[in-house]
Amino acid sequence: MSLFHRRPPSDPSAGQGLPGTARALLPLGLRIGGRVQFDRTLYRFAPQAMLAELPDGDQGIECYGHIELGDGYVMHRFYLEDDAYLQVMTVGDSIESMHAFTYYETVNPPNIESFQRLVTGGAHLGAQRINYAGHDWDRVTSADAGDQIPPMAFDEVLFREQPPRRSGDLTNYAVVYSRAVADLQRDELLVVNAEDSGPNQFCITYAVGIEIGQADLDIT
Repeated sequence: MSLFHRRPPSDPSAGQGLPGTARALLPLGLRIGGRVQFDRTLYRFAPQAMLAELPDGDQGIECYGHIELGDGYVMHRFYLEDDAYLQVMTVGDSIESMHAFTYYETVNPPNIESFQRLVTGGAHLGAQRINYAGHDWDRVTSADAGDQIPPMAFDEVLFREQPPRRSGDLTNYAVVYSRAVADLQRDELLVVNAEDSGPNQFCITYAVGIEIGQADLDIT
């Protein structure tokens, strides 16, 4: 199958509310209109060690992204006020992992052809090791699959407003990288994501973050 697929010209379900299955699976009471606050203690120990920091203070959840990955796995993305998002992976009613990311850079290709070339042949979307922002990063996605892989493609349904209403669809082509931060004895993650949200709406985003636990979050 082609890496790129044609999006239908109109989505008859646009504007619909959150499906019942999605409502039932929302983890930890997270929701549009809710608020989260991150424990930022680690940044005090080595303030220059991380490429980017998670946002400070009380963060409102402005948008929710729902991603079905199959076999019961669902990726939930809660987009925050200050250019960041909280990502929770669930299987059934169990939480598999949680990560929090801050957007570090957005690249806007001049046209769809340039966007497609970056997705299918750009080093940052599949190389085993890349250099970005002065650091070396090793690929986490299919780490042992060879020098170059295609990005992971998945569709994301976006919801906004309260009560939640479907506001659009997004196709992602993503690769995850990591680097060890010796001063903190943990890994920093880099998600390189090519986002296609319809005709003439595409970009490449770089989001930097860390794995977190429930103790690192205050949810209201």
